[in-house]
Amino acid sequence: MKTAAKVFIIIGMIAGCWYILPLVFGFIALSKMKNNQMTTGWKICVLLFVNIIAGILLLCMPNEEPASNVVEQAN
Repeated sequence: MKTAAKVFIIIGMIAGCWYILPLVFGFIALSKMKNNQMTTGWKICVLLFVNIIAGILLLCMPNEEPASNVVEQAN
């Protein structure tokens, strides 16, 4: 589901390339997804400004904790 959301974010960025908001929010969302820091607020921004399908997919995904927190809890 995460890969599908990334693909739709990229499609939304390409489709809205003449506007500044899809590009800015798309790049920020992709970097936050890479670092597992995606919050509900950013998911809603993707929904509104980048791509509706990508936003819905992101909202359906559970919030993941950063990998460093998972390792610390295992010890």
